[in-house]
Amino acid sequence: MTPVVAGRARLAAAILAGIIGLAGPVRAQEPRYYVEGRKQVRELAGSIPGAAGRVRIETDRGTVRIHPTTGDAVAYRIRLRAGGPDPAEVRRRLDRMAISASRSGDLIEFSGSLPARGSPRLEAEFEIAIPGSVREVEVATGAGDVEAVGAGGKVSVLTRGGRIVVRDIAGPLVAETRGGDVLAGTVGSTARLVSAGGNVSVDSATGDLTVQTSGGDVRIGRAGGDVRVETGGGNVRIDKAGRGVTIVSNGGSIEVGEAAGAISAASAGGGIRVGAAAGGIRCETAAGPIVLDGVEGAIRAVTSSGSIHALLEGKRLLGDSDLQAWQGDIVVTLPESFPVTIRAFVDSPVGQGIESDFPLRILRDLEDNGRPLLIGEGAIGGGGPVLKIRTLGGRIHILKAKNVKPEQP
Repeated sequence: MTPVVAGRARLAAAILAGIIGLAGPVRAQEPRYYVEGRKQVRELAGSIPGAAGRVRIETDRGTVRIHPTTGDAVAYRIRLRAGGPDPAEVRRRLDRMAISASRSGDLIEFSGSLPARGSPRLEAEFEIAIPGSVREVEVATGAGDVEAVGAGGKVSVLTRGGRIVVRDIAGPLVAETRGGDVLAGTVGSTARLVSAGGNVSVDSATGDLTVQTSGGDVRIGRAGGDVRVETGGGNVRIDKAGRGVTIVSNGGSIEVGEAAGAISAASAGGGIRVGAAAGGIRCETAAGPIVLDGVEGAIRAVTSSGSIHALLEGKRLLGDSDLQAWQGDIVVTLPESFPVTIRAFVDSPVGQGIESDFPLRILRDLEDNGRPLLIGEGAIGGGGPVLKIRTLGGRIHILKAKNVKPEQP
């Protein structure tokens, strides 16, 4: 064989070896068996060199922990644990769960599969170290907790029975559990968090945020975009939203500290409190008080059983507004220069149904069904959008703000 032909043969062999390395099983260390307390352990560990764009972990059972590492290799450590009086039988159980690691192009996959029948009693734990260059991480486990920390790209997590903890995620996040809490730290993009029966909390998300839980509380620190929350029976608290907020709760209280956009909040059985809403607010509750500490924009607030307290700030209402309490008092506080037209109604008034620091024209009338109706009308600050206030069996108080300075035009 001539030197040229030999060189070409070596080049072809090298290319073939590279192609083979891009797909198929990855060589790992031999499994190691040892005793840990009262349990036997089967451990498989290894490292897959070469830059990878995606990492996927899919297992029928087991906890999954993902943490960052330097370099471009993906390191892994998989441990199976089982106990019992018969060491040989325990060893057979450990070997019945198939573990594999493979690579196809820039995708690295880890899998754990149990037999279809007679699933062995054992615990599984996947620990994966990923470099910051990985663009996407996918995790799916049939039963177990998931923890993901420091991922540089998109993270998707699904567990059918465990808690999810994620922190310091640079890209978008999707996390869903069918039986546990979801706890998220800092997310550098959008996030969608779902729990079938647990609490959900987020410290910070840069983009839009969607949260759904069938029966738990929701706590959100800060969100840079729109926020949408649905809970089947829990309380909701949001400290700050960079845009609009939409909340639906079938049985809990709602509290929003500050929103740069509009707020829509509805509860089937809890109070609602808003600290500040630049884009107006629409809120309804079947049973509970409503407190609006500082609202700019149009307002619609309705409670079937509770009081309403509203502090109006800013230059003016951005549209006609409506406050209704069917089993409670309504208190509205505003600066004397705030331009608004008041139309107040008290159905079936008892005593002095309307009290106002501003001059109002008070009328008494009868509704079509003969029920007495007390009406108060007047313009404040030269008049402006209409603020309709109505209560059944309660009282209306319109107060002059003592320490509120209106914004300068």
